[in-house]
Amino acid sequence: MTKTIEEQVELLLSDPAALVEHSLQNWTQLPAEQIDELQLAGLKRRFGEMRDRIPLLKKLADAEGIESIEQLDDVVPLLFEHTLFKSYPPSLLEKNNFAAINKWVGKLVLPEMAAKIAAVDVSACTGLDEWFETMDNAIPELCLSHTSGTSGTLSFLPCSVREFDKALEVRRLYAWNMTGVNTPDPDMYCAYPYYRKGYLSHLRSLGSLVRVLLPDPSHFRSAYPSTLSSDVLRLGARLRAAHNNGTLDRLVVAPELLAKKKAFDQQQTEMPQHLAVFFDEIASGLKGKRVYIGGTWNLLHNMAKAGLERGLEGVFHPDSFIITTGGAKGVVQPEGWREEVMRFTGVKSLNESYAMSEVVSGSHLRCEQGHYHFSPTAIAFLLDPETSKPLPRHGRQTGRAAFYDLGADIHWGGFITGDEITIEWDQPCSCGRPSHYVVGAIQRYSEKNGGDDKITCAASEQSHREAMDFLNTLEG
Repeated sequence: MTKTIEEQVELLLSDPAALVEHSLQNWTQLPAEQIDELQLAGLKRRFGEMRDRIPLLKKLADAEGIESIEQLDDVVPLLFEHTLFKSYPPSLLEKNNFAAINKWVGKLVLPEMAAKIAAVDVSACTGLDEWFETMDNAIPELCLSHTSGTSGTLSFLPCSVREFDKALEVRRLYAWNMTGVNTPDPDMYCAYPYYRKGYLSHLRSLGSLVRVLLPDPSHFRSAYPSTLSSDVLRLGARLRAAHNNGTLDRLVVAPELLAKKKAFDQQQTEMPQHLAVFFDEIASGLKGKRVYIGGTWNLLHNMAKAGLERGLEGVFHPDSFIITTGGAKGVVQPEGWREEVMRFTGVKSLNESYAMSEVVSGSHLRCEQGHYHFSPTAIAFLLDPETSKPLPRHGRQTGRAAFYDLGADIHWGGFITGDEITIEWDQPCSCGRPSHYVVGAIQRYSEKNGGDDKITCAASEQSHREAMDFLNTLEG
């Protein structure tokens, strides 16, 4: 490459597909040493841009006395726990106090975005669905999302639309098998085995998917044409948590939420009809077409089983791109699920990735040797599970996974996961890709420890507690 280091770093942060001249071969063959150099320079730049401008980051960096980043591990005390994004007072949602929620979100983003968030009138919002829609309409460049809330509490993630676009532009390298910027646009479709719209994190990328991968919005097909209600998802999470805690009899549900639940139940009863239409459309309208399908392995497997039961096999063009996400953490996958997905779709290969909602740009694809290779846009860390101190970045190490998302451009991208992984830092993978990679199974610490996952923050306990207190001080 003839670009200077500064030019390469700028592209890694703002347009990673352009860094490799829109070539999949160039992307997968970036040397590990070059990635390490660019990632450190990119991290230094992000820290310089955000250190004093994102209130929560400044609070934590001040407490830890961190003024600059000289090596990757310097940032570890500033990585946020995954629990931080759901640390708002639950009473705010109970009271539909979305003005206070906006104030809470504003401490996680750059001041320009915080000012826009603060200016939105959310006083009339009676639930999450209205809040998300109001925020979308008021700030089109912001893309708030939430996680599934299996613990009973939703995490809220403030990303930019551009972050999702950048991630899909990298995914396009794979889906189109790009050899350069002039790679012909394929006549690609998307058959999505879930809802057309929603605010759940993996649904939030659909807008970018349509813009970046498809020639036109009419090429997108979904199994269920409606919007997945975030209010109903949250109610489900609360019901599960109350059932597990033995407090179901004390749970109070507002009448308007019960009405939404009733509408959702009606949607559920209509699902077989929608599925029938979906499969009819696939069998006729998309037969032999090149498609993109992304989703969790169970979504894809359920779609394949339903299609095979209808006698559908080899439905799409063999060069279609099918990808699963999630890494199957702690889940026993049924024997032969991959073969069933491939038999139904007719693809030559199935793509799998290790990904998480909090790291938009970090989708780490699995190679033919079964290893997950790290994306250049996400810096991987391994932390000691007892102390959260960084483990050595050489040899083969096992510990708690953490990441810095270099694609995060309006919020701080540092994030500690609940996953135990093993990283091979030095030995090249026999698949020929030069990047660092994950070896073996990915497991959740909460499953390993019988449901408990207490993260010991690498920052001093006092610094972290003060930062969390600051985040949840919503007056003024």
